Amino acid sequence: MAQRMSKSETMAHLAKKTELKKKEVASVINELVKLSYKEAKNSFQIPGLGIVMLRERPSRKMVMRFGPKAGQEITVPAKKVLKFRFAKTAKDAILGTTHVSKDDLGIIEGVGPKIAKMLNKGGITTFRQLAETSVGRLEQMLADAKFPANPATWPEQARLAAAGKMDELKKWQDQLTGGRQG
Repeated sequence: MAQRMSKSETMAHLAKKTELKKKEVASVINELVKLSYKEAKNSFQIPGLGIVMLRERPSRKMVMRFGPKAGQEITVPAKKVLKFRFAKTAKDAILGTTHVSKDDLGIIEGVGPKIAKMLNKGGITTFRQLAETSVGRLEQMLADAKFPANPATWPEQARLAAAGKMDELKKWQDQLTGGRQG
């Protein structure tokens, strides 16, 4: 595991990227920190990173698990706590986008809102899942739901969408008619 960057390394990196002097970078960072301290009570946003906020935690009852008061119920008084909530862009950048919960299947040529809903009910909620579903299974799902559609190109369209190749997908969809090669 890599080591954490020191303050000096951070300042040097930012100075190099911004073409500022290390002292100028340090001054900007110090002012940002001071401002966040001052504005935390109003929820201070650091664009692209997250929000610093001051919250009141209500008093609560809890049972002591160990120590001389083990088993006794005590009251923990209300107190102010400092919280940080990461922005979605930060989460996506740090964690990657593999945690996508649902894709818009409606962008697949030949899949309308009713068919997308049917696919969702059938457990297909992401482009990746649609790409991994056989055309035979899709045809069976459509027949069961009495939808007259041809899913022959859907898995390949979904593969392109899952890979983020939207320009390539759009170019191919321009050649399709109702999801069929044509």
